[in-house]
Amino acid sequence: MGGHSGAVDLTAELTAGYDSNPALTDPSEGSGFSVYGLRAAQPFGVTDDLNLDLSVEGRYQDYWSVGDNYRMQADGSLTYVLVDGRFLPSLMGEAAAYRDALIEADERNEAMVGIGADWIISRRLTLGLEQTCRWLSYLNWAMPFSGKGQGRQEVKGGKGGRRFSSASQPERGWDLSPRGPSPPINGNSPLDTLYPPRDNRLFATTLKLDVFILSSLTGRVYAAYGDLDASLDMESYREIQAGAALSWSPAPEWLAEVEAAWFRTDYHRVPQNITCVRRTNQIWSAGIQVSRFWGSVEVFGQAGWKSGDAPLDYESYTQTVIQCGLSYSF
Repeated sequence: MGGHSGAVDLTAELTAGYDSNPALTDPSEGSGFSVYGLRAAQPFGVTDDLNLDLSVEGRYQDYWSVGDNYRMQADGSLTYVLVDGRFLPSLMGEAAAYRDALIEADERNEAMVGIGADWIISRRLTLGLEQTCRWLSYLNWAMPFSGKGQGRQEVKGGKGGRRFSSASQPERGWDLSPRGPSPPINGNSPLDTLYPPRDNRLFATTLKLDVFILSSLTGRVYAAYGDLDASLDMESYREIQAGAALSWSPAPEWLAEVEAAWFRTDYHRVPQNITCVRRTNQIWSAGIQVSRFWGSVEVFGQAGWKSGDAPLDYESYTQTVIQCGLSYSF
């Protein structure tokens, strides 16, 4: 059969809100923000059983009190339909660029390749599996364990005297990227040294189960295992994740979603003589979102919470993000 394609899906989004702790540090400094996003997606029916989906998107986050960030991303997936549509294997790819004026240690380019499969077990159960490899190429010199949620003080240094600090990137949805806190630098620490830009590989396996409880109620449980092979060996880690989500649509124009997740990260290559780094970190997160639709317009409100709990005060933090906005598809 000859190929065919669907219409291009364009979505624009505008969001405003407040983040109580953009840097994921203790003490925290909050900031209001606005987000501007644009996404274009194009499906292609290569054959009756082979589908190609391509998309590009950009997202700019304007913090009102601290530095801004933006992300540009392109995605593609090739899906084949087997067993009368009940088994859907796929190939995935992604390329992205992330820039951050507040946390220059996190600026990076990314590339991802992966495979996945969805198996429709019954009318109520769908099982999904993904295996991905993500390349993380950082751009700036930084101290070990610099980056989001690391509890670090700002340090001057590196090429061109750039400043390195910490921040988070609140997004619509919840960020499940692995990370864990570490101590501030006091000037006498063995970690008080700048290193060349990192070049890391993150291997991740995710298993998810979608449960269609009612026509208006859908649940998901998921578990994941990640292994980061870092160019700076002491930053390598293994992580397990678990989470659950529930979506409820009481009417066609309304949608409510809740999600909760837990992370445990083990920095298994930290030298024994470096006692100022806690080798095992845990993070909890939860969020809720309510959306109202008017045709192609969605108005939504969201609240999210994240907590990194540790025996040492400087490693612990909490973050609350409240935001509302609208998206328009055309």
